[in-house]
Amino acid sequence: MLRLLRLAPIRNALVLRAMVAWAGIRFFALWLGITQPNPIEKFWIVAVVGAVIYLDARRRQEHLLLGNLGISRPAVLCVALAFPGLMEVLLP
Repeated sequence: MLRLLRLAPIRNALVLRAMVAWAGIRFFALWLGITQPNPIEKFWIVAVVGAVIYLDARRRQEHLLLGNLGISRPAVLCVALAFPGLMEVLLP
């Protein structure tokens, strides 16, 4: 995972995509009427963001590049879920 943190362009792209996906899913939840999500809904939001980022990385074939660099798929998810997880903890 430390290798991925040192690759700034890839790390920043993953974090930016996670931020956009998290904001979109939160707006969708707001549209559904979920203004104060409970812990289960917060977990669901973070899980959906993880699935979106994972599927997007597979669509872009980034998992092959990162695999050749010795970076595992769980490391990609950990980096991508850092921002949404933090925001779900900090925001009400």
